Amino acid sequence: MNSFIQDSAIDLSLDLQQHYAHLLVFPQCYDSFIPAPHLPISALLDFTNLPPFDHSLTVADLHRFFTSEHCVTNDVPADFLDRSLPPLSLSTQLLNTFSQAYHDGVKSVKDPRFLGNLPFWVVQYWHDLGCAIAAKERWSLARDWLSGQRENADTDLAAAIDEVFSSLRVLGWGTTLRGPAAALQVLDLAEFLSSTPMKGRFIDA
Repeated sequence: MNSFIQDSAIDLSLDLQQHYAHLLVFPQCYDSFIPAPHLPISALLDFTNLPPFDHSLTVADLHRFFTSEHCVTNDVPADFLDRSLPPLSLSTQLLNTFSQAYHDGVKSVKDPRFLGNLPFWVVQYWHDLGCAIAAKERWSLARDWLSGQRENADTDLAAAIDEVFSSLRVLGWGTTLRGPAAALQVLDLAEFLSSTPMKGRFIDA
């Protein structure tokens, strides 16, 4: 393949990626329903209007969410915001397979639990909101574990736990750590605040 054809292929690939990304951008009016990643963990835990996951849906239902029928509007039904969400694993898989599904002729999204078709951006909305819901679940468990540890803690341990609680009021739930831990997300810290194994192993402090 000569350089002209290679450059053309790269340009076409970039154009397609940008086109797919554009199709998944949800209207700005829905931003306020998703906790911003820089929002402190403590504020995420106080977010009371996040919908639950519908765990009756699994990755096995993936094919049921794409349809060759056109969606005639970019809007969603009035009850859309009140509906439970597909689990994060499912919305992540939907997002990962979207470009191939679109290439194969998919015209819209369909929530198999309800009538009617939905615009493509719903996939991105489900995923982004699902990330916040999953993070809240993990940090809620971590907070409860910390509270339990503090009940019978000595002075030094209690002070350390209070310092962690203070950090929860500063760290953004969806941000990346800095310095030597730059490869980690803030959410990864929640794994340390538990008596369960990390990655199948127990960690000695």
